[in-house]
Amino acid sequence: MTKKMKWFGAFFISLLLCSLVIYQHIKASEVNMVLSCQNELVAVNSQTQAIEKNIMIADFSLQKRSASISYRYFSEDGEPIATLHLKGGILSAYKEKDTYILNLIQSELIRHNQQVSLPQHATHVQAFALRNIAKEGVHNLTIQIVKTNPDKNLALLYFLPSTNICACSLINMD
Repeated sequence: MTKKMKWFGAFFISLLLCSLVIYQHIKASEVNMVLSCQNELVAVNSQTQAIEKNIMIADFSLQKRSASISYRYFSEDGEPIATLHLKGGILSAYKEKDTYILNLIQSELIRHNQQVSLPQHATHVQAFALRNIAKEGVHNLTIQIVKTNPDKNLALLYFLPSTNICACSLINMD
């Protein structure tokens, strides 16, 4: 065997190993999970000092390497106020730790009722996401499933950077 053939063989084996590692990383980052979380939002209006209560339903869909979040905001009476959609991809999925790092690159706010002011949560999340997307091209969000109860289809989620914890219905998880 000539020296060129040995180098070619070594290069080919190295290329094959790199391809295998990349493929394993891509497959390991694929997720199939749908969660729906309902929360009561309580905040003090900075102008009037009145306590404002709203309902938020957050739907998380992690499919293969895509991620989307829809925050739906309602008045206390159940009237729709707005929906904030965030879309992007899954940067990393640490399935053994139930931790998912999302790279969200699109943000869209749809107002359903212009007469009602946005809940503070909606204003904050939208401003934070838009600022990060404008500056960095991406809004990162980490979701960790702290605990699940498969019998009741429940999951307890921890969010970073906000450090919020919330109980959610586990609709689908593979």
